[in-house]
Amino acid sequence: MLYIPTRSDILQLKTGDFILDCFGKTTEVVGEVYKGKDVNGKWFASFYTQFGDNAMCSMSMKEDELVRHVGTSAKFNSWQLDLIEAEMLSKGERVREL
Repeated sequence: MLYIPTRSDILQLKTGDFILDCFGKTTEVVGEVYKGKDVNGKWFASFYTQFGDNAMCSMSMKEDELVRHVGTSAKFNSWQLDLIEAEMLSKGERVREL
């Protein structure tokens, strides 16, 4: 799945929510969620998701930017993802199936 979070998505993200992990699978957020603004004023969140019985996977996402993960990197290169992101934003799309 391709996903572009909004500012609201970032600000509302909390432990226990379900979100894409680093492999592109939907899984539970575990531990604390760190939120902040980058130098351009965009909100981002860094967090851990459950990965198996005794492991976690770190992940982050930024408002109005395509969430990139192993699944997207396996199918597209960076410039292709940039084009997809621009197209989705121009159409107001936030979610697209791969």
